[in-house]
Amino acid sequence: MCKYICSLLFFCLCYSMPTLALPVESFASLPDVSKLELSPSGEQLSSVIRVSVENTKGTAVQVTHLKSGKNKLVLFTDNKKYDIGWVSWKDEKTLLVGTVYPSKRDTWLGFARILDKTRETRLMIIDLEKDQVLTPFSAAFLKKYTFMPTSQDDVVDSLPNDPDHILMELPTNQSLAMGVRSYIGVYKVNFRDQTIRSYQDSEDHVYKWWTDQQHRVRAGLFIDDEGTRKTVLKKSPEDKWQAFWPYKIFSEEEVMPLGFGLDPNILYIRAYHEKRLAIFKINLTDKNMTRELVFADPVYDVNGGLVYSPSTNDVIGITYSTKGGFTFFDPELKKLQASIDKAIPNNKNFITGFSKDMQTFLVFSSSDTDSGTYYIGHRNPIKLNAVAYRYKQLDAALMSPTKRFDYKARDGLAIEAYLTVPKNSTGKKLPTIIFPHGGPIARDDDSFDYWTQYLADKGYAVLQMNFRGSAGQGLDFRNAGLKNWGMEMQNDIEDGARKLIADGIADEHSIGILGASYGGYAALMGVVKTPDLYKFAVSFAGVSNVFELVKDNRNNFSSYNVVDEQIGNDNKHLKEISPVNYADKIKVPVLLVHGDDDRQVPVKHSTQMRDALLKAGKNVTYLELPNEDHYLTNNENRIATFKAIDSFLDKHLPVKK
Repeated sequence: MCKYICSLLFFCLCYSMPTLALPVESFASLPDVSKLELSPSGEQLSSVIRVSVENTKGTAVQVTHLKSGKNKLVLFTDNKKYDIGWVSWKDEKTLLVGTVYPSKRDTWLGFARILDKTRETRLMIIDLEKDQVLTPFSAAFLKKYTFMPTSQDDVVDSLPNDPDHILMELPTNQSLAMGVRSYIGVYKVNFRDQTIRSYQDSEDHVYKWWTDQQHRVRAGLFIDDEGTRKTVLKKSPEDKWQAFWPYKIFSEEEVMPLGFGLDPNILYIRAYHEKRLAIFKINLTDKNMTRELVFADPVYDVNGGLVYSPSTNDVIGITYSTKGGFTFFDPELKKLQASIDKAIPNNKNFITGFSKDMQTFLVFSSSDTDSGTYYIGHRNPIKLNAVAYRYKQLDAALMSPTKRFDYKARDGLAIEAYLTVPKNSTGKKLPTIIFPHGGPIARDDDSFDYWTQYLADKGYAVLQMNFRGSAGQGLDFRNAGLKNWGMEMQNDIEDGARKLIADGIADEHSIGILGASYGGYAALMGVVKTPDLYKFAVSFAGVSNVFELVKDNRNNFSSYNVVDEQIGNDNKHLKEISPVNYADKIKVPVLLVHGDDDRQVPVKHSTQMRDALLKAGKNVTYLELPNEDHYLTNNENRIATFKAIDSFLDKHLPVKK
């Protein structure tokens, strides 16, 4: 099979781009290439590629030898049993692969049977020399658990200089009986022979651990039954655990450890600075634990992680993801980044990995119209060689530009938004689709978005907005969305649509609303609250019953529940903001699409909404996707979803060509 698909990664830049209108599959298909990672030597490249050869369809992990250009498939999945979550090099001969799959629990605890739908993770270790796929835990070890841990891919430390071992997090209370709390410990795992020994005992209420650069467990995340979070620290490796920086979630006191510097006394944290998340470092020998500001932005949260040098193992920068791009501290790396930005102007250029000697590097470059190009770079002198397109059929010259389109909500709050107008259109009186993001604690920007580009290619203007409650714009803006579903958050979305009408961009008689997850909720709520504004609603994996969403996500063994703080705990109010209870108010056609293996928003949200609309005599189209999760992981389901949307749009809001 490899001979048919090895060209997906290399030499794709010579592909002749189509000049005719693009088919739905060009936008809907999974990326041709994604998740590229450079090996420590800089001589190999791992990637996740889409496979579509005769009857073999899915995704695969591929390893490419850069000098020879030879490719080798090392893992394949049809994306039904599981999908690939992440890929990382442990060393030159070993790849770590995190996999995710939906599971239905069927566990006997001795006094009750647990039947629950969960989202599971497992780790696969690929031995490239022996062509073996290994797993870290033996069946005998896992049988000790009465209730199997759902997360089994949490690598705390890959121990890059130890060819046989990694450090992994797992619950240490192996009975895990109903009502018995289990806390997280760290195990040293020999994945060659599946032997395992305790490396860090569990501590009460600690659910996550960090090691320092000397591979010693030095920090943990503490969460008590009242929802208070703390950082537990060993200020020196010989010290006892101490607790610092207590805070409640959504508060300005939040502190999150990010990692240690090469100096084991230096700890980096993320905390608020003038109500924006920023990066600080602390010298743990300082009795006052004084915070030294490392990086802050006056407008946006700095919500990235640390970048380490594979040569020195010290911190060399941060992944500043709110605005896009990395920020380096080293002057030479700043020059390197500037050189890349000059060579590839108007794009966001991410140096995503270095070889151990720092001479070879990997760049991912993209923009609003560039779906993503991968480059291998070399220093001294600097040169870049393009090796792959993320979506090889989506020529940037054919895509539609995305521009800022900020506006004021009805109460005066400034809303940051992004408008994509069909390429070569007049920009006036356009059929328009309002496209709120999911989350809702997430955000949109002007990065490439395959949904938006598909809609623009069909001839629609598309508006994406960061309504109140979105992430990235500081504490107050984020917290303005707490317990606000269906209220001001929804008004912010509506106000964007009305601003487009007022500016003459949108045809007031040709506006629809489309969204996924929380965005699907907003689409449904939009046609409930403003039944005469939109001509249709499309909800993919959308929430329809907020009352059941909150009930399903409550932890019955704790007196504090984050979901109550975020969405609410007044059952009457939760029902009042649930679209499923207002099917009679909806006047326009509705398309519902949902995966039957969705663990974030169960499929019942769409089936209940479908049944309510049918009972009310409304126009509803329903598509249920087999073996599909919350993220459209299966390529066939992804194409089926876009084709359903395509037919729905052509029927209910056709674009005049």
